[in-house]
Amino acid sequence: MINRQFFAIFVLLTTVVNAQKIQFGEISKAELEEAEYAFDTDAPAAITYKYQNTFYQTTNGNSNLVTEVHERIKIYKKEGFEYATEVINLYKGRYNAETVSKIKAFTYNLVDGKVIENKLDKDQIFKTEASYNYNRVTFTMPNVQKGSVIEFKYRITSPFIWNIDEFQFQYDIPVKKMIAEIRTPKGFRFNQTPKGYLDIVPKTTTTRDHRIDMDVVKKTYTMDQVPAMKEENYVDNIDNYRSGVMFELVSIDLPGYYKSFAKTWSDVAKTIGNSDDYEDELDKTRSFDDELDAILANHTDQIGKMKAVFRHIKENITWNGMDGKYFYYGIKKTLKEKKGNAADINLALVAMLRYAGINANPVVISTKDNTVPFFPTVERLNHVVAYALIEEQPYFLDATEEFSDINVLPVKDYNWQGILINNHDMVWRPIDLVAPPKSNRMYSLNVKLAEDGSCEGTYNSRFDKHSALRFRKQLKDIDLEAYITELENRYQGIEISEHKLTNTDSYEGYVKESFDFYDEEGTEIIDEKLYVNPLAFLIMEENPFKLEERNYPVDFGFPFRDTYMLNIDIPEGYEIAELPDPMIMKLPDDLGEFKYTVQKKPGGLGVVVNFEINRAMIPVTSYPMLREFYKQMVGKEAEKVVLSKV
Repeated sequence: MINRQFFAIFVLLTTVVNAQKIQFGEISKAELEEAEYAFDTDAPAAITYKYQNTFYQTTNGNSNLVTEVHERIKIYKKEGFEYATEVINLYKGRYNAETVSKIKAFTYNLVDGKVIENKLDKDQIFKTEASYNYNRVTFTMPNVQKGSVIEFKYRITSPFIWNIDEFQFQYDIPVKKMIAEIRTPKGFRFNQTPKGYLDIVPKTTTTRDHRIDMDVVKKTYTMDQVPAMKEENYVDNIDNYRSGVMFELVSIDLPGYYKSFAKTWSDVAKTIGNSDDYEDELDKTRSFDDELDAILANHTDQIGKMKAVFRHIKENITWNGMDGKYFYYGIKKTLKEKKGNAADINLALVAMLRYAGINANPVVISTKDNTVPFFPTVERLNHVVAYALIEEQPYFLDATEEFSDINVLPVKDYNWQGILINNHDMVWRPIDLVAPPKSNRMYSLNVKLAEDGSCEGTYNSRFDKHSALRFRKQLKDIDLEAYITELENRYQGIEISEHKLTNTDSYEGYVKESFDFYDEEGTEIIDEKLYVNPLAFLIMEENPFKLEERNYPVDFGFPFRDTYMLNIDIPEGYEIAELPDPMIMKLPDDLGEFKYTVQKKPGGLGVVVNFEINRAMIPVTSYPMLREFYKQMVGKEAEKVVLSKV
């Protein structure tokens, strides 16, 4: 569990005490002279004040949801310069889009005892298309230096009046003071779901809002000294654990009128399924029937047909980098342009699988970088994959990733579950994705030791499934010479020759790597004895889990098995004086295992090490055991074989 005593260090106020709002532009010399943040002296920057006000507004009969933001940030160190860039994501539908206006921003610096202002110009504000569902407005504050204070405000106007964005209360830098207010019409009931580890309790009042001429429920959150989110290794998406509040419209209850908006995941699936993209487009085959007929003619079984269709999509359509559960181009244009968003590619895949006689349907998901949807919602889903059922066996396919395979999805897809859209059988429901399969990484070394402490040998490795996917992505478009240099540095300065890669351009089967190596300092010489590391340059030198306590689950992405096999020839005239003891170590609940053996053999040593992690996600409660497991493993791998002269 989270160490709540840590947060007790910080005074977290969760009720309003008539907090006075700070006026824009009122910057004191004391703020500019402040050298560090008192509650976190390592912080490169801090949000010294943030005010957010969300309310409804009606103009000329049109209602909008308006959010006003006023934020002030103090920059303490050069590492804090990145916080001088503000990114505003604006949701867009097919016919409407959010807009941002009234951007006003200044950088303040203290020069010769005077406060100097630098205003953000309009030409320093940039608008781009971030994804199928979002536009993005960004600006970077001018003349930012150590000690600067930056301040900005803006207004977001949204036509999506019942889709209230999450209120975020915790950031990568600490917050001195935050005030967040929301006014919703009385009689409009919203579920307000907190997330993260901080306790958040608003003050609730009722008042009259003349902007909509209705009584409104006003909720105000006031907080002081909110700690920064701390980085931890192997976190799926830290935003899933960031403290905040999410809003969902449940019902409207007015005199003489009542309507429920409460949704189940089946309701969400049905809503998506009733869209034109899913209801009509998937059964239009004239765009590809002739082309596909020739491909399918070579296959009689459904597995073969599925593989052929999957390969055809991957080889002929390139992902444009955009997620999306709805078409960006549509099937016909996607095939013509040979590119598209996630929906263009994977819905075309579903359509072709159906044409091939395979029971296939879309499954809509939220990817890891899009966070977990905490309640049933259409808007929180951002991606779609193909799902095929052949002889009662499930197969999931995502053709957006060049090196993905059937049931080996991009790691970002393994987030929560999916929503099955089966309009033909009128089935709309949540569905579990096939868990990522265990990936195997095998390393084989033949090492020949010399009396002068050097060694030489051959290296071979073989990866499959997600390890192969990751390796192929790493090597795509990389300069091979630069990669070999990086490899030499990673492996303790060895010299590599005869380097060879096999099957790195495909998405199927194993990927292999091999090379010859020479290590001038492969062993340590002390008092005419050779001290040899049995795993050579493949040892794990450092425990990635150093924190005493952890706040978030450990996400490895996929389960894996690492196998190391080494044959080590020792120099003539030497014998083995000391060997590390064998070790077998297991994590509780079958989470993982480590086996280590070093044995004498004629002329040298045989080393076999097996290391397994059996689940992609390790809960926080198991972190102390995982940390100790890695600590023991690192310690064991550091033990040396001692060789002495005969």
